Amino acid sequence: MIDMTALIRVPLARRLVGSAIRHTSWIQPIGIVTRRLGLRQEVQFADLVAKYDVVIMKHCFPASDVLEDVGRVDPSSPRQSLENYKEIYRLLRDKFNENPDTLFIIWTLPPRHRLFEPSEGDKGANAARATEFSNWLKGYFLTEGGSNRNIYVWDLRGLVMDPDTNFLRYDYELSHSNPDSHPNKLANNQAGPQSAQFIVDSVANFYGSSKVIQKVKTVFLHHSTGLNVYKYPDSGVPAWFDKYNATNGINHLISHKWYPLDGNMPVHYYHSWLTGR
Repeated sequence: MIDMTALIRVPLARRLVGSAIRHTSWIQPIGIVTRRLGLRQEVQFADLVAKYDVVIMKHCFPASDVLEDVGRVDPSSPRQSLENYKEIYRLLRDKFNENPDTLFIIWTLPPRHRLFEPSEGDKGANAARATEFSNWLKGYFLTEGGSNRNIYVWDLRGLVMDPDTNFLRYDYELSHSNPDSHPNKLANNQAGPQSAQFIVDSVANFYGSSKVIQKVKTVFLHHSTGLNVYKYPDSGVPAWFDKYNATNGINHLISHKWYPLDGNMPVHYYHSWLTGR
């Protein structure tokens, strides 16, 4: 099952900018306008947990532009700082814990290209903070305040990042002269199947074999980088699941959505899932 809105967006983006979604900032205002005019409706959190057993959320690489803290925590602020990110995720964790029968899988932040120059902050310091946040997600976030047993974290950042620089690995760059932070085919062919394996392993661990044999419905929420991983060139995550289901005699269904419509930084999830804006 494929979300047609995601398929429609890609060729439209190519016509407008003449490339395979090099930048997605122009899409966010379109999402805001169409949603507020009632032309497209944002899927609500309650609808997602009612329809799906597994909800996967992934931010795009601009989320890795993590700025220094200023001592004013405001989860509603567009400022991308460690203090705001952590507060948003603590609030999201509370929301997830209110739905203990749903498995939530969070992907760590995809890294920026080494040549990208941010509009604010130092790129090296921003990238280091993005790694710090991702490490926090994998560690303290999962144990703080309880077991949080229905929350898993997939370390995409660790898979495609150069640990010496905190940027996208050189051999995973789309171009060595253009700062486009989308990973290349080599990276996607690594990340796609490994991500899929992590999903099925997490489901088996959380639900047990009986639930998997019956049926599991998973939705992957993403923007452009996530779409590249989902449709990694050789076959794609859906084809991986088809083969896995056939081999193991199970029924695990996966679909995907371009989500949230307004953008997919942490603050967008905060407004979409916690304030309804």
